[in-house]
Amino acid sequence: MNNIIKTSGAVPIRLTAAMMAGVITFPAMAADYSVVDHQQHETQFVHPHESILAEDVPFGAPNAKPPPYTILRYTERYSYLADPAKRNDPFDAFKYIPLDPENTESYLSFGGEIRERYEQSHNQAFGIKGADSDHYGLQRIMLHADVHANERLRFFVQGISSVQFGGEQKLDVNQNPLDLQQAFVDYTFGDPSPNGNRQTIRAGRFSMSYGSGRLIATRAGPNTQLKFDGLQFIHSNEGNKKLYGFITRPVKEDRYEADKPNQAQTFSGIYASTPLSATSGASVDAYYLNYRNEEAAYVGAKGTENRHTLGLRWFGKNGQWDYDWEAVAQLGEVGDKEIRAWTFASDTGYTFKDLAWHPRLGVKADIASGDSNKKDGKLETFNPLFFKANYFNDAAFFRPANLADIHASLQMQPREDLTITFGSDFIWKHSKQDAIYATTGRVLLPAADASKYVGTALEAAAQWKINRHVVATASYVHMYTGTQVDKAGGGDIDYLATWVSFIW
Repeated sequence: MNNIIKTSGAVPIRLTAAMMAGVITFPAMAADYSVVDHQQHETQFVHPHESILAEDVPFGAPNAKPPPYTILRYTERYSYLADPAKRNDPFDAFKYIPLDPENTESYLSFGGEIRERYEQSHNQAFGIKGADSDHYGLQRIMLHADVHANERLRFFVQGISSVQFGGEQKLDVNQNPLDLQQAFVDYTFGDPSPNGNRQTIRAGRFSMSYGSGRLIATRAGPNTQLKFDGLQFIHSNEGNKKLYGFITRPVKEDRYEADKPNQAQTFSGIYASTPLSATSGASVDAYYLNYRNEEAAYVGAKGTENRHTLGLRWFGKNGQWDYDWEAVAQLGEVGDKEIRAWTFASDTGYTFKDLAWHPRLGVKADIASGDSNKKDGKLETFNPLFFKANYFNDAAFFRPANLADIHASLQMQPREDLTITFGSDFIWKHSKQDAIYATTGRVLLPAADASKYVGTALEAAAQWKINRHVVATASYVHMYTGTQVDKAGGGDIDYLATWVSFIW
């Protein structure tokens, strides 16, 4: 679901509340936020609202109003609290503990999150193979320490405890009583000021979120978020232009042992983002990603997967319109088959700013390729890599592979701290000859010579931001299934989730 707030310049910013984190976060878009830097002159820089574009900003926002918390907690900066007049929150004493009285950028910061979540589902996985109803509680506790030795050197450590109460199935991503979520060191070269030409090297374990989260996200819905072990390079210069490079191994969750990097997989890439101009409100992302998996298994291919992903994203705002369009092509091989896969995704909305409740009408249109012929030596099934789990809705029924959908939504804001969203999503298979996949990648419904129509999902969600630290969210999804599911012996799905997060 989305939320609308206004910055000091009365420019609306769209919040993503259906990220299933219970934490308010902001998608990446062109910055429109004026601040004053330490040299006391007006400047523009990407605010910590926009996690992917702000992860290397070395200074805290010097405005008096506290910045919001983010899913990637390491993007937050608190050196602005060196001014005692700006400490207006009871937790500010823990957010800024000076280490060097001569340097306001030398400090220690503590933070954390406690999330309590309840989920209930009927006909989970369409009720096929004995999957009927289930309900359980989820608890996630994360604590972190952020040590800024100075403007150039910082250390970040985050621990996690995730527990599932009840339920027939206990997945590793939900049951991890004590583990290391993130632990890395950053060193910045060049000019470390907000608009400086600088380069940051990151080494260790870290989470990543790029662009819209269609291919690389935090997986905030389940108890345990995604993380990677490796190296990351971040280049930033004036004008909000960013260049990222990384080489990593995805970390595999283990229920009762320390999480370790998956030795069968490597993930690397280059990601660039730049505004098109200072006045257009539009930005472009371009990227190359390489994913290698020595244990890949698809309906039409098995073996070592070496997948190359090329993508282009165009996003921004123009008056009351907002848009986010992305095209992706994938090449490579799985076993003895060549990869020829692709996807196109779009999210376009119009906000009626002058009407009560500021309604936003939105339409998403997505299509991800599926395999049309198992005997032609090609694999056309799209791999969404490390996508956000609630790609279609909070219920996270499907993996965005071999699917097409049109998703209409209406968002309203009866009050500044309350957002309500209604939506309807019509879903089809792209190819009859390929399967429907669960979010984990397993086959949910095998290929069948039936109608491509999978079903229609109706959804309703509400989020109440009680205060800066407490957010309550509720989401309901009902899916009316089509011929594809009926012939497999499945039925309609009901899903309900509610959660409360305390963040500091």
